Amino acid sequence: MDKGKNVVLSQRGHTDCSKIRILLCDINAESCQEILALLCQCSYQVVAVWSAREVLDKLNSEGPRAHIILAEVNLLMANDARVLRYIMHEKKLQKIPVIILTTRDQVSITVKGLRLGAADYLVKPLHEDELLNLWMHLQK
Repeated sequence: MDKGKNVVLSQRGHTDCSKIRILLCDINAESCQEILALLCQCSYQVVAVWSAREVLDKLNSEGPRAHIILAEVNLLMANDARVLRYIMHEKKLQKIPVIILTTRDQVSITVKGLRLGAADYLVKPLHEDELLNLWMHLQK
C-alpha cells in the first residue's frame, strides 16, 4: 500500500484526495452519514462502519488498505480502549493514522486516546475545510 506523498500528490504537486482511503467509524448513524457526505465532497474514498465489531472485521479484512482511520471517541475507547489498542498493537495497522472524532465535552477521554497512540482529533460538528487537510497525516 502506498503511503505518504506518492498517494496524495498529483503530477502538478496538488493534493489528490481521491486516492486516499478512509475508514470512517461512528456509532451514531446520523453523524456518520453527515461526515460521510463531507468526506465524499472532498473526494476521499470512504468505507463507513457503525460498531466496534464492524471496525475490527473491516480492519482484519482490509485494514492495511486504509490510509486513515477516522473514528468516534466512544467507539475507539470502549472496553478499555479495545479498538484503539488493537490498532496500535497490530503490526500491519499501527502505521495507519487514527484520528478521533469527539465533542467538546469529551476532553479527558480524547486525551487518553492521544496518549494511547491516536494521531490527532477533530471536534464535531466537522466542516469540509477541516477534512480537506486529512491528507497531511500521511506525510508523517
